[in-house]
Amino acid sequence: MIRLITTGRLHQLAEAAEQARTDAEAADARAARLVQEHAEQTHRLSGLVESAESDAAILRDELVLSETALKQATVEAGALWAELEEARRVAAVPMALLLFKGAPHSVHGSVQAAKDHAATLGANPSGWSHGTVPGATLTGWSVMPFHRNGDGS
Repeated sequence: MIRLITTGRLHQLAEAAEQARTDAEAADARAARLVQEHAEQTHRLSGLVESAESDAAILRDELVLSETALKQATVEAGALWAELEEARRVAAVPMALLLFKGAPHSVHGSVQAAKDHAATLGANPSGWSHGTVPGATLTGWSVMPFHRNGDGS
């Protein structure tokens, strides 16, 4: 089959081809611009990911240090609590002023410690009196209990 093309039709086809080339070049330029923008955005996001990973590593290290410090502080707090409880227990035990013939002789951590000390000095273990007022007993040994906090109880 033979087809005849007129000059007008040939110009239309040439213009359509030129328009298609122009559209293709514009689409190609647009595609190139989008690829460039995508590459730039990918590069920017990769930098953000690397920075976030670095920050996360630093935070993990800080978390380990914080956990270690917390464990140490917990141990120290437990030790201080035990020390406080021991101090409270000791404070509840009255100290003792050891008197000999009504005069102060020595101070001891407990009544029993005062009696034990007096026994090493020849005191009769069964002859104790509790001197509530200094000088109340003018012969022998006596013990006057008192509390560290000074409340007299």
